Amino acid sequence: METKPSPIADVRLQGAFDYWRKAATGRAMPSRRDLDPVDIPRLLPHVMLVEVHGQGRYRYRLIGTANAQEHGMNATGRFLDEVLKGPEYRDHVLGLYDECVRERRPVYSESLFLAARSGTTERHTKVLFMPLSEDGTTINQVFVAQVFHYVEQKTRDQHFLVGRPHKEIVRVLL
Repeated sequence: METKPSPIADVRLQGAFDYWRKAATGRAMPSRRDLDPVDIPRLLPHVMLVEVHGQGRYRYRLIGTANAQEHGMNATGRFLDEVLKGPEYRDHVLGLYDECVRERRPVYSESLFLAARSGTTERHTKVLFMPLSEDGTTINQVFVAQVFHYVEQKTRDQHFLVGRPHKEIVRVLL
């Protein structure tokens, strides 16, 4: 039987996915208590734990240092719909969380964020949403790993401060 190559295009995110699967120990998904930060020290700056508060409502429980820096703020304790800029981008991100929760499976996405000049890429983000469940059925948290790639420092400084157009280039339900 031939193994299908992984669509995850970042070694850190692939490591997060492999860790999530290992933590599940044969179950559909792990619980939060199955995750131990000691096991993933190099990944911690890139992870987020997000609480599920019903359809379309999510709150940051923990944000890794690299993500807090990239977002320009530490939004721990805040709801995503209150923090994410721009209605299109907010709807896009909440839709990814909704899909992960609804399907009870990981979702991998890549997006390009575009400059004001047509077709110019300012940043590229790769993100993996992995469901967590205390009872094996109800998703109560999402384990997220996200990395960013930038063309220039100015773009890094402006990330999430304004709602720029984005274009999703990859979405895979794992």
